[in-house]
Amino acid sequence: MLTPTKRNPWHRGAGRVLLTSLALPGLLLTALALFTLADRSLLLHPAAAPLPGVTVHLPLSAPAAESPAPDAPAVPPEEPECEEAAAPAEAVPTDRGVHLQLLDGEQTLDVTLEDYLWGVVSAEMPASFEDEALRAQAVAARTYTVYKLLHPTKAHEAQLCSDPGCCQAWLSREDRMAKWGSDREELAQRITDAIRDTDGMVMCYGGEPIQAVFHAASGTATRSAEEVWGSEVPYLHSVSSPEGEEVPNYYSTVSVPAAEFAAALPDCHLEGDCSGWIGDTEYDESGLSRRICIGGTWVDTTKLRSLFSLRSSNLSLTGDGDTLTFSVTGYGHGVGMSQYGANAMAQQGSRWQEIMEWYYSGAKPENLADKPLGLG
Repeated sequence: MLTPTKRNPWHRGAGRVLLTSLALPGLLLTALALFTLADRSLLLHPAAAPLPGVTVHLPLSAPAAESPAPDAPAVPPEEPECEEAAAPAEAVPTDRGVHLQLLDGEQTLDVTLEDYLWGVVSAEMPASFEDEALRAQAVAARTYTVYKLLHPTKAHEAQLCSDPGCCQAWLSREDRMAKWGSDREELAQRITDAIRDTDGMVMCYGGEPIQAVFHAASGTATRSAEEVWGSEVPYLHSVSSPEGEEVPNYYSTVSVPAAEFAAALPDCHLEGDCSGWIGDTEYDESGLSRRICIGGTWVDTTKLRSLFSLRSSNLSLTGDGDTLTFSVTGYGHGVGMSQYGANAMAQQGSRWQEIMEWYYSGAKPENLADKPLGLG
């Protein structure tokens, strides 16, 4: 926030001229009686406001200098003494003050939130992404972590784990650095900067940290939580997302033998040529596939994604001979922030706050330092 700059008022000195004219026979005497310049130095050099912690000795008006006695050297004026301003104490990052237990494989680690987030952001998003996208990822990861800490499950004794299917992906700094190439130091610094630039910031809805889920890439729009998981969440609605063919494998296909397909869907009536097994497709209001009629039975695309390990539930299905083929767009469950969408928004000039508020409807960024959540 910019603070308006206050100008130091100038003290205007008074200059007075007394002109006396006396007319005498044969003589005109004109006397210039007085011209006061006591404050002229202030008019030319307004006094600056003293800096905090600094004492400045400036006389309002300099006294007239006396001429030195003959053969006496001129004595230079003493330099005013200034007290050095004390350097402000370095603030301790909020993330560094929160400790948590992390299950990584078979070992439980005690790590700070700052170190945990470094492992999450470096594992979840390419470090080459735009700075604002990395900041958005840091805030999403921090918010999701805080939500998990405040709403613990019994999946494991530790507060969090490194399994992305349960919590979030996580890599130790050593493992992450080993996987990067010769530019590892630069990439590591970008992750560090993204976390420290957003220290303590989380997304809140109604003052409470949200379940800030995210995914890799949407198929033109995100999905609502209700569409995917069956429960309406006010800040997880479907919104458009700007990513596209820059996403690796944005379009993908998966072919499944007819016999395997039929075995996975025993409730569907699947006989004869598989080209006749596929009926209509129903779409949601964002234009994403919701369910497909297969063998006379409606099947949710989210279920098809799970059954056949598809990259996304935004798909179409065709049958030919003894093979069925899925055509898939995007990657991930499609709910919350799209990582490639965040990067596209950052390339278009969006700040991390704008990215987060776009993907999490009605949520606002707040600082953990201002919230008594009892994290430690």
